[in-house]
Amino acid sequence: MIQRLQSVYLLLVAALVVTSMFMPMATIVTLEDPMVLSAMGAYTPGVDSKLLFTMWPLAIVLGLSALLALISIFLYRNRPLQMRVCNFTALLLIAFYVVLGIYIYDLYIALNGESLQLQAALSMPVVALVLNYIAYRRIRADERLVRSADRLR
Repeated sequence: MIQRLQSVYLLLVAALVVTSMFMPMATIVTLEDPMVLSAMGAYTPGVDSKLLFTMWPLAIVLGLSALLALISIFLYRNRPLQMRVCNFTALLLIAFYVVLGIYIYDLYIALNGESLQLQAALSMPVVALVLNYIAYRRIRADERLVRSADRLR
């Protein structure tokens, strides 16, 4: 289970996604106050920080993709299902960027933003997507190896 390299990749996917859920992803600078965007919502930075807008769809998509990556680790006996779960995790990570882009665009237009500053946490789901793809390739290689061994019997 965990001794397989793809399990380590999937564990890293889950860790990166969970970490990116709680880190700021972008800052919209406006005339009044800047607004920091994370997967949990939009808030004003500083000591007297207050939540301005919740973004639950982002948190749900990231949480579900982390949960599916963890579940995929324990599906090592059913590799075809494990590959499908990896594909669905990849689709969720791509959907995260689509939904985040919609939120950023809508908030930027609604607030008459002056500038948009992207944070480093925005790259974590991309790294998770790459690691998920590598894990998928390793799972597929294992399945091919098992099928070739079955042919030899």
